[in-house]
Amino acid sequence: ALGMLPTQAEVDSALETIQEAVDKAKPQGEVLFMDQRQLLTFGHITGVPLVPEYEKKLLMNQALSSNAAYFQGYYADLAAKRFSLIVTEPLRTPIQDSSYQFGEENNAWVKWVANPTLCYYEPLETLKNVRVQLLVPKQGAVDCSAELP
Repeated sequence: ALGMLPTQAEVDSALETIQEAVDKAKPQGEVLFMDQRQLLTFGHITGVPLVPEYEKKLLMNQALSSNAAYFQGYYADLAAKRFSLIVTEPLRTPIQDSSYQFGEENNAWVKWVANPTLCYYEPLETLKNVRVQLLVPKQGAVDCSAELP
């Protein structure tokens, strides 16, 4: 199992990449750590406040509850490009069938979070070794009405 962990050099490089992206994005808007909030908590990434209302666990709970009222605010913030950078685990959008161990949870996440987020935002960089994706707003006007539940 230890061979599957990234090397210290890979971790250090990823932290440097994330900090540089955060520093560059801050003047344009808020930075959302949807995932990896421990990087803020333990001071590995500095100079950016946590936006708690869209943290991954809260988003997942709201998705599993199909809480459309909660997501209206999230979608409005995405459409308004409130966040100049979103730090998350790599977002994937495949729907899983009932044979998949966590298919229902996956499908709720895809429906309520991944599809809408990836409609308004696009990957700037994906750090595969540490499972982090940096998203930035798509340029120009984007119509995501078909992607919203």
